[in-house]
Amino acid sequence: MTNDVFHGDLNLNGNDLSDLAALHLAKIFDKTTGHNITRINLSGNNFTSKAGEYIGQALSNNPSYPIKKIQFTGINLEHIGLTRIIEAVNGNEHIKRLDIGILTDQGLKNMAEMLKPNEYLDEITFQETLDPQKLWTSLGRGAFSEMMKDST
Repeated sequence: MTNDVFHGDLNLNGNDLSDLAALHLAKIFDKTTGHNITRINLSGNNFTSKAGEYIGQALSNNPSYPIKKIQFTGINLEHIGLTRIIEAVNGNEHIKRLDIGILTDQGLKNMAEMLKPNEYLDEITFQETLDPQKLWTSLGRGAFSEMMKDST
């Protein structure tokens, strides 16, 4: 993508996009010039862990990209995608709001641990999985609560 004219919010909610689209979107965040997108809504698409990996890695490679908000509502980025997005958020002082999507109990624990060093995030939104085998336990909820109490 070479458009350096567009600047603003990009709402791709519910467009039936796949991980391949996320790979192409990641190229935008890899650019050190242009800095086109200030907020991105990727909710309601057919993304998997790969989408989080691609976009998270690109933002990690370019921590000065001035994006303020990222939304993955309704998407389970699984372990690696979640990890890459949190790493990107931890390294980018511009990202103030994050909707990380659907979390399992292990994802909630992992997110709580990874967000401890974050100094920039103002708001985080997430949803509990519907998988009865991976619902949040008191340990997962406790880990997140402790992180919020001790690390904000």
